[in-house]
Amino acid sequence: MSHALVRLFKEPLIQFLLIGACIYGAYGLFGAPPEEDADLIVMVDTNRINGYVAQWQSRWYRPPTRAELDGVINQYVREEILYRQAVALGLNEDDPITRRRMAQKLEFMTSDLARVIEPTDAELESWFQENIDEFSSPDLLTFIQVFFDPDARDETTLDDASAVLAQLQQAGVPDPETLQAGDQFMLQNYFGSVTELEIRKQLGSGFATSLMELASGEWHGPVLSGFGVHLVYVFDHSQAPAPVLSEELRPRVLEAWQAQQMQEFNEKFYEALKGRYNIIVEDNNLAPGSLQRTGQGAAGGESSAAKEDATAGSAS
Repeated sequence: MSHALVRLFKEPLIQFLLIGACIYGAYGLFGAPPEEDADLIVMVDTNRINGYVAQWQSRWYRPPTRAELDGVINQYVREEILYRQAVALGLNEDDPITRRRMAQKLEFMTSDLARVIEPTDAELESWFQENIDEFSSPDLLTFIQVFFDPDARDETTLDDASAVLAQLQQAGVPDPETLQAGDQFMLQNYFGSVTELEIRKQLGSGFATSLMELASGEWHGPVLSGFGVHLVYVFDHSQAPAPVLSEELRPRVLEAWQAQQMQEFNEKFYEALKGRYNIIVEDNNLAPGSLQRTGQGAAGGESSAAKEDATAGSAS
């Protein structure tokens, strides 16, 4: 008899019926209020339908058929009914994913409010001048390098480079024969009008930083990179002119200004909301040193920074 019951409980249909019974039982005990107080109306109004049509048109470049629109509406009704039942069962409580998604949605709404704000020309110009480095074009360098391979020369690498440097400095402006002074290199010897970022990508950040400080029109070295030792002649170091808030640059500046405004608006909005709450964090059971404390708070010597860190940790 027991083996028969075990086989019966393994049947998918029986498992489905048992799960359904548990859900409806929980709903009856803890779920919705009496039916007369419950919201049992799912409204799909004209504005929502027009929004579906517009979204479909934007995605597929044609209006939906009647069957396609009915499918979108039926999907919304299904999601709305299941959402309400989930809320009635309390499935949204203490759910970090749901909480995070709803918090993000509220921030998106406040960001949209900040986006509609347009600065005056004077305000945008003032902000542009304060953040002008963000919009400056990079400097351009034109140089030639002679490479000395430490794998081939071993301990004599620096001495060999110094000896060749003296010869190159005496010769002056490099010529094609200059490249024969060093070893073969996997990259090119001549770099024309390249930015510091491009130099970093090819020869490393240390080499690029050193190169930006070298004077034009003379040989320098040794300059080190991840590959080895280099002698460098800088033909030209062109500094970009200061940017101007032109019509071409204005959309980019406006976008950056709005992004900063949205960030500041969200912070102010959050601080205003936070001021309405009494935040209590019971962290007596936390291990000593698990929170960074920056000062003594009003309640029990607990710092406000510790409270906020703990709150953020519990939310994530």
